[in-house]
Amino acid sequence: MAISTEIVGKEFGPFVREYTFKDLEICALGCNAGFDGQTDLVYVNEKDAANPDLKVLPIFGVPLTVHEEMTRTLDYGYDYEGSLHYGFEIRLHAPFKMNDRVETFVTQDALYDRGEGRGCLSKQTGRSYSSDGTLLCETETWDVCIYDGGWGGPKPPKDIVEMPERAPDAVVAETMPLNMPLIYRLMGDWHQQHIDFAYTEQTGLARPIAHGVSLGGFAMRHIISSFFPGEPERMTRFKTRITSPVLPGGALETRMWKVGDNEIRFQLVDADADETGAKPHLNFGICEWD
Repeated sequence: MAISTEIVGKEFGPFVREYTFKDLEICALGCNAGFDGQTDLVYVNEKDAANPDLKVLPIFGVPLTVHEEMTRTLDYGYDYEGSLHYGFEIRLHAPFKMNDRVETFVTQDALYDRGEGRGCLSKQTGRSYSSDGTLLCETETWDVCIYDGGWGGPKPPKDIVEMPERAPDAVVAETMPLNMPLIYRLMGDWHQQHIDFAYTEQTGLARPIAHGVSLGGFAMRHIISSFFPGEPERMTRFKTRITSPVLPGGALETRMWKVGDNEIRFQLVDADADETGAKPHLNFGICEWD
């Protein structure tokens, strides 16, 4: 199929998600909360199932937009087999309840041509509303469809995030378990590259890869614990590029640089990577809080 730009500017939805505290906990577990039975239990200990009270990891807002139903619905003629998550940004406006019915409306903002062999770059923005009409969050998400470049579309804009050239102000290391993608899949990203060994072997990878959003949540936990511990509700913005795949089972570290009173830059890299030559898995990261 040819790339169809007729989709640009159109809004789709609502995409509806009814959730309870269990879904909040699944999302947090899919970002490795509680990996040792005690770290970040605030995201997975509801205390009383009849009257749950836990902290919400803000990454929960991203899968309200980034899920397979949305990806399949916004079909502009791309090859799904070559679809990879390129990056995302979430702006948080109101807290998530312990249970709710959320409606998300997604606009196809743009389609860009990176060139033959480099893919088509797609930008969408989702706006998620609680059952009482409150705007909870806005999520800008980018996908690159690697088999669909060279169709003659506009070139993508520059998006430059300056990263400090000095030692990080905080570093948190943590090993990603082999089954983390199997947990995060339950948030609605069912792509076979996260579970099927035969599928990923065709792409030259040794095993299925982690989801980009769960990597974001993995790093997000480290940022919260380092700069505003116990208060995830203070987060207002989180942005990152997904720059290389992660094979579960290895040790990763989040490297963080403070650039303002309530702002950091961050990367997620292999824990044994040299600071000057590390190839980040997440890069050009920004986090802000109030």
